[in-house]
Amino acid sequence: MADEPLVKLTFRDGCGDCGRRQVELPAPLPGIGDDFDWDVRDYDGYRLFMLEELAARFPERRNWTPADLEVVLVETLSVVLDQLSDMHDRIQAESYLETARRPDTVRRLLELIGYQPLLHAGSDVSNATELEQLWRHYPHLMEEARQAGPRSIHRQLRMVTEEDYRTQLLPHPLVLDVDAYADWSGSWHSHWLVVRLINNLGLDETLSKAAIAGDTSDTEGAFTQFEAELEAYYRDQEIPQRPGVVGSSPRTLLRLVVERQRMVGQEVLLRDATLVGIVLSLSLRIGEDYYRSEVQAAVRAALVDQADSFFAPGRLGFGEDVVASDIIEVLMVLDGVESVCVNRLKRVGSIYPDQSGSGRIPLEGYEVAVLEDDVRRPERGALRITLHGGKSG
Repeated sequence: MADEPLVKLTFRDGCGDCGRRQVELPAPLPGIGDDFDWDVRDYDGYRLFMLEELAARFPERRNWTPADLEVVLVETLSVVLDQLSDMHDRIQAESYLETARRPDTVRRLLELIGYQPLLHAGSDVSNATELEQLWRHYPHLMEEARQAGPRSIHRQLRMVTEEDYRTQLLPHPLVLDVDAYADWSGSWHSHWLVVRLINNLGLDETLSKAAIAGDTSDTEGAFTQFEAELEAYYRDQEIPQRPGVVGSSPRTLLRLVVERQRMVGQEVLLRDATLVGIVLSLSLRIGEDYYRSEVQAAVRAALVDQADSFFAPGRLGFGEDVVASDIIEVLMVLDGVESVCVNRLKRVGSIYPDQSGSGRIPLEGYEVAVLEDDVRRPERGALRITLHGGKSG
């Protein structure tokens, strides 16, 4: 710092109260010329600029050596200024998502725009500290999150229109198909969601591992896969916590999603699809070289199996008719089947006529054809197979 200027008081002769304060101020600093390079950011630039300034202020001096005290001071200042410049650049870079380097800064900037990196990091990053440590060890994961964050802003996760309800719920692992419509209640519009669930489950059934796995023999494996898909769905929907599945009901799980994503003031109601049980009686002629038991098992698998059969959940849509020719086409490709005859084709219930003559069961609205052939649920349809020819056993 400059020395403090000295103040001198003088008094007139004969007047002790008449004083005068005199201050000798230091000479003013020279003005900064218009040739200053404001882009100087590094050691070499600072050093060169200060040496040029010294040479300009003291033109009478012709020789400057590295051992001169002025040069030593210039180089020392250049080192400090280079460090301060780098510090300023790093601090400034941390203010923007594109240039931030610190994992904690990137995480906070992503959360600022509404992106939740903890949800998209997988079930093995459980808190912010662990996520930041993971990003330090694997910087490419942080770069992926940096790119995914701004893109997520353009995704509409709110359920506004009827199409939004369908597109948001359809990826849910419990849902096979969903449709939405609005109904005027007299005071406001009620939004109805008609849902078709896996394994022909009902909205109010109690969920268990067996109910979710279906007729597969690997119940634990199927349930583990279901939980993984459910976890991925909640991450995609930006929902932080996934509720428990076993002991809950599909209605409860789906309402948690709907209540979070729907618009405030919109009444949203869930309803089951109308399952229509089908009674089907078939007569098949098979080749002489095929065993009846094997052909019968193949026919049942082609029609009733829950994974990929003709009546598998999700294969037939809302209001899709059951056509006898489609069933015959599925069975005729099986080994050993020579001919197929549909003896009976009707809806469950004595009030409904046999449609084997017309070859079509018409469905409408949100009716869905099912055929489970389960004695515990006769309302879900029945299958009868009569085989002619072939080998016994």
